[in-house]
Amino acid sequence: MRHVSDAFLLNMAEVSATLIGLFLVGVFYYVETGLRRSSRMRRVFEPYLRAGTRITLIVFTIPIGVSMALVTLELVWARALFAAISVVLIWSNIESVSRVRGVARATSSTALLVNEIVTTVLTLVLIVVPWVLGGLRPSRGDFTWAILLAFAAGFLSIGAVVLSAFDIARLERGVAAEGNEPGE
Repeated sequence: MRHVSDAFLLNMAEVSATLIGLFLVGVFYYVETGLRRSSRMRRVFEPYLRAGTRITLIVFTIPIGVSMALVTLELVWARALFAAISVVLIWSNIESVSRVRGVARATSSTALLVNEIVTTVLTLVLIVVPWVLGGLRPSRGDFTWAILLAFAAGFLSIGAVVLSAFDIARLERGVAAEGNEPGE
């Protein structure tokens, strides 16, 4: 891999921080407007939305935190930070995967389910790739692959949440036309 410049790492951190900000605005807007209307959808979708938001924030911690650590700290600290984020990421991924089935059943949408499968694979790859490439002492270049994969996983997650909002809106319109809550 070519030399990884500080400018590239800082640009990845900046773009990731911007996406997190837009993602949070969208999630809070959707929680305030969309989930209020349907109590059944809220019961099913809210726990997944919480878990999905958590994992998306953690995934974006890699392009932000690890990039900044690689620029400002000794490499050993960046390795320690990456290892700590990886543990939290695995735990969050398990929780997110366990909650997606209810949402997929309630909405008949595959966007979130496919997203979970793809991002779980990306998560596993991004966690192991620096250690596979660099052994116990991965370099900046080795971590760059994880940073790029984490950015891709976060971006896909944002896209899936946006697409699922359309699915929820479509389902709510169908429920409103029938005049009752789904499943009642």
